[in-house]
Amino acid sequence: MPVIEGAFRHAALARFTPIQSLASEGGPETHLARTKSGTLVVVKVLLDRPIPADVASALSKETSQGARLTHDAIVQTRAMVLEDEVAALVTEFVPGVSLQRLLRFAAHRGVRLPDDAGWYVIERALSALAFAHSQKDQTGAPTPILHRSVGPGAVVVGWDGTTKLGDFGWTRLRSIIAPLGQVAISDHATPTVLMAPEQAGGGTVTERADVFCMALLALRVATGRTPYARFRDTATGALLAMSEGNVLPLSKTRPDLPEAVRAAFGRALAPDPAARTVTAQELLEAVRASFDLAKGKTSLVKLLERWRDQLESSMTPWEKRASMHDGVAATTDLREGTLGLATADDRPSSDAIVANEPPPDEPWAKNAKDSLPPGESPLAPTDAGASLSRLGAAAESAMSIPLPAVRMTAPSLPVYGPPVGPPPEPPPPKPFFTGKVAAATIFGVFVLLLIAAVFLLKWLSGPT
Repeated sequence: MPVIEGAFRHAALARFTPIQSLASEGGPETHLARTKSGTLVVVKVLLDRPIPADVASALSKETSQGARLTHDAIVQTRAMVLEDEVAALVTEFVPGVSLQRLLRFAAHRGVRLPDDAGWYVIERALSALAFAHSQKDQTGAPTPILHRSVGPGAVVVGWDGTTKLGDFGWTRLRSIIAPLGQVAISDHATPTVLMAPEQAGGGTVTERADVFCMALLALRVATGRTPYARFRDTATGALLAMSEGNVLPLSKTRPDLPEAVRAAFGRALAPDPAARTVTAQELLEAVRASFDLAKGKTSLVKLLERWRDQLESSMTPWEKRASMHDGVAATTDLREGTLGLATADDRPSSDAIVANEPPPDEPWAKNAKDSLPPGESPLAPTDAGASLSRLGAAAESAMSIPLPAVRMTAPSLPVYGPPVGPPPEPPPPKPFFTGKVAAATIFGVFVLLLIAAVFLLKWLSGPT
């Protein structure tokens, strides 16, 4: 992606000032920009080349449907910029973290979201989906607006607990611009996309496909595990597994959840769309009747406060370095990687998230065993109120822990070799003044005494 120094290169986008930018593989350029009134928006440049009239018409029609979705749990579409050589989708910006990144961060630490916080997120996404499916035309006939790509990457969780479902119609937009070579032609090669069986098999996509994918999202949040993760080594294996749609329901993975929730989402995971009669509204009512959502939002905010610094530090250097534009970093209080953190990561899940068991020879075959595979056993929930990073979060009594009385004993060490007796006495010192040395010394002393006696005798006798 070329460097943009504080301005878009297209005159049609002149009313937006880019602050941060990302370019995903096989996807559009995504910019966090500020309008002239100071509002933060997300600008996705879909096309930057001559646009045929039929493509421009299809883009305009698809975007107009998304603009009808005015709901507090849906990322709002602000505008579609269509000119001769540029097409850009403008949506609202929710400061926060992508649910996909949040779930991946938790799974790397071997935990899942607390149930109250996780089901609050699911309730918000279901509320958005139920509203989209309930749309009617001017005559009152049902005209449901489909999402077509419900998943963790389409949900953004705000730092204040605001949770919204975005990317409505994004799959359709991709298919419209794909013939022009701007994006990847098919989502089937993308290992992070989840699809309903009829969608993976190339069948007709209805609102029931959205319901199936929403149930997969609930399964992902409730267990901390990624559906079909063990089949994602190859796109073909993942596609075969998703076309079969055999997923362990919540009744197997989370039997501790309320019966109404397990039953409703079990119906939503029916592989045959004809048997999948439950609606997004019915799923929404089951969740609202089973969980304290106000408590869930409070728990979610508390968890995000505890994890925010670590989430921001988990961004790759490229995601941080490719964000700020020259001349803008000094005039904004946004942190590096703000846009990237709120955007789904295109990379597939790592080994810390997927199952460690090898895939079966036939990934579409059912598991005959009643036990849960290791990679599909639910992770333990984390505690939103506990903190391991701040000393002050520990109670004062935890700083002083009384120890029980302990009897100290010396260990018995093994003995090698013969039994050890008393140490031997040291040999007596050998006398130095013996033998020839003593004889020579005595003789020398005798000669000296003899000479001294002769001189003394002469001195006493005097001169003669």
